[in-house]
Formats: sequence, C-alpha cells, structure tokens
Amino acid sequence: MGEFQKLAKLSDLQEGKVFVAETRYHKVGLTKLGDEICAFADVCTHDGEEITEGDLEGDVIVCPRHSAKFNIRTGKVLCMPAVEDLPVYKTRIVGDDVEVELED
Repeated sequence: MGEFQKLAKLSDLQEGKVFVAETRYHKVGLTKLGDEICAFADVCTHDGEEITEGDLEGDVIVCPRHSAKFNIRTGKVLCMPAVEDLPVYKTRIVGDDVEVELED
C-alpha cells in the first residue's frame, strides 16, 4: 500500500485534458471525467513513451508513437502493440487538493 501525495489542485484539471504531475520517482497523468478524477502512469507499457503526449478520447488514451490504447479508469490495454495494462492510481479530494496514492 502506498501513501497519498498531493499532486494537483482541482482547478488544475479540466475535462478532456491531461495534467502531468511530477514526483520524485513518477510522472502521473491526471484528468477529470465528470465527477471522477483519473490518475495513471505517464508511460506506455509497450515502449516507455510518455503516454500523456497522446490523444485523450473520453476515457481512452492513445499512445502517440504506436497507437496503443488504454482505458484510464481501469488501466486495461485495449489494443496492440501494448499487451500490459497501464498502471492506474487511487485518487481522493481533500479540500481543493487532488491526492494520488503512490508507492515510493
């Protein structure tokens, strides 16, 4: 189990846009989907590319290099060439802060 870390303010997040937060060990993509905040690793599991550079289509992010697709709610890989799911993280709102549970 990890610890929750403050990575953004609610006002930093917009529907349909990805906000990238950097921690000491991780880059995390964050976005707002309705009332839900999604957080996911900023790395394509196929080749290590920064996935947040790709297009966000609803709850699916598309890798900019080889078009692998992932569901950002569940992390499930949706098409080749990726075969490994995208790491996703639990989020919570504390006041106006968006906190994400990360392993160190």
